[in-house]
Amino acid sequence: MHGAGSNDRQQSGKRGLIGLQWSSLCMALLLAGTAQAQRPDAALAEWELHGRSEGLARPDTVCQDFLQAMGRKPAELEYLGCTQDDDSYIQPMEARYRVSGASAAKIEAYLQQTFGMPSLTYVCCGWSSGAPYFWHEQPGSVKYQIGMGVESLHHPRTQWSAIPYFTVTVAVNRKGP
Repeated sequence: MHGAGSNDRQQSGKRGLIGLQWSSLCMALLLAGTAQAQRPDAALAEWELHGRSEGLARPDTVCQDFLQAMGRKPAELEYLGCTQDDDSYIQPMEARYRVSGASAAKIEAYLQQTFGMPSLTYVCCGWSSGAPYFWHEQPGSVKYQIGMGVESLHHPRTQWSAIPYFTVTVAVNRKGP
């Protein structure tokens, strides 16, 4: 008898310990959910405090066709998609486009006139707008990194139609370095 009663107490103690562990786990999950729910507000507050003046995109910005969202997308540009790297310290997003070689000079001129992008130059293995170029509409607005280029054999500008496609990228960062 003594053994059976002792076994019942042990089982009861185990159930109590499991119940305590279960309630601790539930509490931890609840707190994590609450912290997660507060995180977007904290991120937005941090952006308001520092990010806006640094030209960063809002932390809740959706990866998208940025030129279309700005109302500045020429018909010749084909939107290919947008990628984002949430694991990177600066959390970049990059929209990619392509334009036929036949329309590349027109798009280059548009990007120069609209955003001030430098002219494409041929270096080594392709045409490129060069070092990263940033544009923003006004102080305190998002800084967009805009670029255009293609890896190809050297075709003079007059023969760009021989190049199937040029790539245009428009990128934003959601965090500063």
